[in-house]
Amino acid sequence: MDEIEKQRQEYQQRLDTIWKRAIQNAFGSSPLQSRSWTDPYACADALRHFMTGNYSFLPPNGHLPLRGVRVHDDGKRLLFDLSETGLLETLPRSLRFEYIGEAPIESFFLLELREMRPTGVYESVSTNEQVARIDGEDYDYSIMEHGVWHHDEDGYEVPVPEDAKTVLRLLSGKLLIVSQGSMWNHTNENWNGRHNRMTSDDIRALIEQSL
Repeated sequence: MDEIEKQRQEYQQRLDTIWKRAIQNAFGSSPLQSRSWTDPYACADALRHFMTGNYSFLPPNGHLPLRGVRVHDDGKRLLFDLSETGLLETLPRSLRFEYIGEAPIESFFLLELREMRPTGVYESVSTNEQVARIDGEDYDYSIMEHGVWHHDEDGYEVPVPEDAKTVLRLLSGKLLIVSQGSMWNHTNENWNGRHNRMTSDDIRALIEQSL
């Protein structure tokens, strides 16, 4: 075995351990095959165990890692940490966890979203929008790139505050959360957003057929 293959196997084993430990901490030693939640606080309680070693597949496509989760002050929206200054915002309808006993690393969450209204910052949006959030107000994302928040009464530039956030708002669709070491994450054809057209049963069946 060459060094690269050895490192790959060690990395895969580490991801397997992370996911198994998360399942154990969240659901105990004998998880149910399927569980579901609708309350945002219950969703956050289940998901926060899985904020290491994950990838989230977005609607309509694309994927990225999640680093933390909490409920918005309104008690309805879920906010996921993407970085120190980046957030993913969702309005959950239901969360479903599917436990794959034969291969726990293939276990996954499917978060179905309610339709969330656009902020009105842009004239038109599709399934998501990216905004800058400052003091609870949303602005065109371009201010983050230019570094200028607005101009004061004397016409001087006011810089974007250091605590400004970049927020990716998912306005509809489904968010699939898997282990970075899962087959789903390692299959390129899954990166086209097909999970957005599938139920949790569909996804589970596809995984089990591949085991």
